[in-house]
Amino acid sequence: MSMITWVKKENKPNAVIFVHGLKGGQETWSFDDNISFPNLLATDPQLSDRYDIGCFNYFTTFTTTYGVTKSLFSRLFSSRKSIRTNLPITEIAQLLRTEFEVNLSDYEKVMVIAHSMGGLISKACILGQLEETQSTAVKGFISLAVPHTGAKIANMGSFLSSNVQLNDLSVLSDAVYQFSRDWINTSTPPPTKYIYGAHDKFVDKKSALAIESLKKDSRAVDEDHTSICKPKSKDETVYKAVVKYILEFEAAYKAPLAVQDFKDNNQYDDHFFVLKMVIADVHEGITGNAKGYFFNAEEARKLFTSDHDKKLLSVLYGKVREIYRQEHEHHIANKTTPDQFVQRVHAKIMSEDGLYLKTLLAELDGVHKKGMIHQLANKEDIDVVWSASTSIEEVLAKKGSPQ
Repeated sequence: MSMITWVKKENKPNAVIFVHGLKGGQETWSFDDNISFPNLLATDPQLSDRYDIGCFNYFTTFTTTYGVTKSLFSRLFSSRKSIRTNLPITEIAQLLRTEFEVNLSDYEKVMVIAHSMGGLISKACILGQLEETQSTAVKGFISLAVPHTGAKIANMGSFLSSNVQLNDLSVLSDAVYQFSRDWINTSTPPPTKYIYGAHDKFVDKKSALAIESLKKDSRAVDEDHTSICKPKSKDETVYKAVVKYILEFEAAYKAPLAVQDFKDNNQYDDHFFVLKMVIADVHEGITGNAKGYFFNAEEARKLFTSDHDKKLLSVLYGKVREIYRQEHEHHIANKTTPDQFVQRVHAKIMSEDGLYLKTLLAELDGVHKKGMIHQLANKEDIDVVWSASTSIEEVLAKKGSPQ
């Protein structure tokens, strides 16, 4: 059985997933029997044509086990219902990861709206995805009164109950500390907005805004810990803020660039990067592939025009150049052929695509990055050449000779 209850499922390309907090459930989001946060989003004309709406529901209560029976023996053997207990935040996060892999894998973008402890569960899930695959389907995370540094009420509750969730929620608990540290240290967390209730008596402003939150990403609403997730209409400030943030996340997200087919009409034959391969007597098949990589890198570069993107590109070009230098040393030391040299550089770039060459410009893939080495070679110099004996005189002479 899936742990996601769908409020609207019409096979849209994207999804919004709500994650409730301690002692919550589907009712967390309900203003009354007819109005709920998920239902409002499901009928919002700004989102309804692109988003399915669902709620991730997990077992949570102040007691330690589900249900009341006469004895442990009776509970074990007289009921067909599984016995559910309060699980640690990290284990619930694993359940959420399973839902992503099994029931949410077809969605292009997933936006997560989390309340209270649900935000810590969501963070743990996202961190696990990033650690394992260096990517996450979550393209936006909205934190509603989430105790990013713990909740004081949980400290008091932990004295009265052995509930592991209360222990995890305690101020400066090991779980809370680990999530905050890992979130700060990860290089590509999804864009996040933090909303806190000005009248919240359970999660104070300091905890709700998190250490890593920026002022531009943090907002207060005139709500308490409960009402912040129960808007009664689309006119409520918290509702409007959430919709606004979803639209902002959507606008900021860029899908991976498609690798385009390249038609070789000899349009690059007089370019420096090709001439240098001709001088080194690189096989025409490898040279043809290089032209295709160069073409895709050129098309990609046209899309990154902001100063921020240009800075990120500059860093990436520097790393690609460093891979070339490393392989150039190998070429000289081992007296490899130019064909082997080019192939090793291409292969190394592909193997480092999600590691050393990982970038915030997530639209780029290994093909674009392979093309970047040929962009670097497309200059009137010998910084990037494919034979140790290539001279600038040869390059200039080749440039000036009829092709």
